[in-house]
Amino acid sequence: MTISLRGLLSRSDLHLDVVVPGHPESVDAPISWVHSTELADPTPYLEGGELILLTGLAMSDDAANEDQRQYARRLVTAGVRGIGFGVGVRHQSIPEWLVEQCSHYGLPLFRVPAPTPFIAITKEVSRKLTDERQRGFARSYNDQRQLMRSIHTLYPVSSIVSKLAEIIGGWVALINPAGTVIESSHRFLPVQINALGDALTFSVLGEAKFINVKGYDVAVFHVTSPAGDTLGYLVAGRKGSTGSLDHTPVAAAVSLLSLAISRSTDANRVLSRLRASMVRRCLEGRAKSVRSYAHDLWDGMPAEPLCAMRLVGDMSALEAAQRLVEPFRKSLVKNLNPVVFGMVEDDLWVIVSQSNATEWVNQLSKDGSVVMGISSGSTWVDMARARHEAYQAAAEAKTTGTATLQYGQGSGAGALENLLEPSLLRAFADLKLAPLRNVRFNLSTGPHANRESMSESDTLSVGAIEVLQAWIEAHGKMEEAARTLEIHRHTMSKYMNQIARLLALDLQDPGTVAELWFACRYARAEQM
Repeated sequence: MTISLRGLLSRSDLHLDVVVPGHPESVDAPISWVHSTELADPTPYLEGGELILLTGLAMSDDAANEDQRQYARRLVTAGVRGIGFGVGVRHQSIPEWLVEQCSHYGLPLFRVPAPTPFIAITKEVSRKLTDERQRGFARSYNDQRQLMRSIHTLYPVSSIVSKLAEIIGGWVALINPAGTVIESSHRFLPVQINALGDALTFSVLGEAKFINVKGYDVAVFHVTSPAGDTLGYLVAGRKGSTGSLDHTPVAAAVSLLSLAISRSTDANRVLSRLRASMVRRCLEGRAKSVRSYAHDLWDGMPAEPLCAMRLVGDMSALEAAQRLVEPFRKSLVKNLNPVVFGMVEDDLWVIVSQSNATEWVNQLSKDGSVVMGISSGSTWVDMARARHEAYQAAAEAKTTGTATLQYGQGSGAGALENLLEPSLLRAFADLKLAPLRNVRFNLSTGPHANRESMSESDTLSVGAIEVLQAWIEAHGKMEEAARTLEIHRHTMSKYMNQIARLLALDLQDPGTVAELWFACRYARAEQM
């Protein structure tokens, strides 16, 4: 236990006499050190919590000089615990003006008799501080041993959280990267996690933050894997002012949780492959064969009705999203909202219960780095349909620039071109119309190839692709297409026969015409 002024004054062998009792807060507060000084203003050399010893060599008996009139006030402001005045050196008694100042500001003042050397007081405080430091080392060592034992239990995460709360005399909660409490020492926490606000936002790996919320001294530590991945946040709190919480065991628990939660790289690779294989089975409607493995892979399977989600993005964004749904092993209560997930063909697939689908959509799309397609409600047996819906919704969301899209709710819902990448459509158009790329028709003489040595009549020419597009827009009616191009219908018919031969296609086939419509729609301007 640290030494206070009350404890020091109780030592009968020091023969210290109280002159001004001072405020109880100062008498009972711990002393950080003893400082002997005769300066009129020693505050620039103090840190707070010191006990001042002096003999008043620069002090007069009758009145304080200009520099000494605010002597006691300055010491109180600096956090000094009290003044010990040594008599019998310069003064036979403590000057009255100093007694009045200490009484006015509530600063404890005691008399140190001549037979008691200042060094005896300093040694006593130093000895108590050393004993307290050694007890702190022993206590810290014992705390770490208890936490180390917790990692070897059947449920190490739960054991570490519970043991840490016991050690600090408060409460502890482990939060996943999405901000959800997944393990806690108490069923009801005195501080709401959403009240922590920016304390859960870390910009530096392994950072810690300390705040006071509703009278609780709270520490928030960033829990990371050995590879630097965010595993979650450890929040510990204790009733009291800032600084009353011992951070040492909390920091030790963070390191142990990192080891307890993390898996080796090889184990993670195997687990990811198993999840990918099993989630593929679920998406094919074969969930029955997966159920016996679900507890080990995902901590269970969500309850029907279900929603399938397809997440598209770069690999780093998908890995970050996957960490949000990564389950922690829970021992005290069953996980009521498990999530089935895995990587399939470079996309992250997530299957959740429809009852909490909105919550997962908000969490997974929070940073906007992934595109998400969401199916309508489904059952495990009907999951193949849900997969098709989520796939189409994600494709449409990607092409329309939408972050999340529920199947059937997009502005272009049902439009085939919204399900395809524009770059793929342009590539399709390039290949489909390649035979017509350099062909132009002279409106007076008929078809010919585009050559450098063209006559002035070429100003009346039209590209073969433009002719084809006019014919398609006229629904295959020669007369209407001819009017659009301002040519004779027989000339139009001759041009279309030439286009059919160049493309080697049957223009009477509706499927062929549909493909050509897409090709003309996405043909590059320089090809027209």
